[in-house]
Amino acid sequence: MKYSVALVLAYLLMISCGNKKITTNYPGGNLMEQYNTSKDGIKNGVYKSYFETGKLRENATFKDGDYIGLRTLYYENGNVDTEEKYNPAGILEGEYRIFYKEGGIHIIKNYVNNVLEGKLTVYYPNGKIKEEVTMGSNQENGPFKEYFQSGQLQWKGTYLNGDNEFGLLEEWDSLGNMIKRMKCDSLGICRTFWRPGMPEVNYDTVKVKSF
Repeated sequence: MKYSVALVLAYLLMISCGNKKITTNYPGGNLMEQYNTSKDGIKNGVYKSYFETGKLRENATFKDGDYIGLRTLYYENGNVDTEEKYNPAGILEGEYRIFYKEGGIHIIKNYVNNVLEGKLTVYYPNGKIKEEVTMGSNQENGPFKEYFQSGQLQWKGTYLNGDNEFGLLEEWDSLGNMIKRMKCDSLGICRTFWRPGMPEVNYDTVKVKSF
């Protein structure tokens, strides 16, 4: 979801006249945080916090005590730690990004009205995809894939109501050779029905015993 820069600037200008600037410091005297409050003490406008070293720790905007727009958290080395977005009601909405301390994206996920929905992607430090998972109602629900650091597919299957495999689950080795095929029930209990050298089995006829 995109947020209008002009609207945010207009809002900040509108509230600036009635706001009180607040500054807090570490015991040693270095700046800890800086923000504005309305007459009743509620945060409004730009908010910044700092590490004791003076490095920026957080950069965000408040409206009536709630985050709005982009909130960015930083590592002490200056690299971005997390980027999250809030809608005008102060609720997580849209793409949420987590980064490695030394740089590079680690996780990308998506919020809809403060609920994890859609694709969640995890990356290796080298930038290649480690895992792709379908999210629904804040948990794994749907197809997933996991990869070796080389980029070769390792696992492919479906999650149901959390990290419980359901239905067909397949595994490959790092060279791309299929290792096994399994069928998993609704409790995440899986039975291998094919390995190299085994005769082909009709997936629909495979029975899985639940305990």
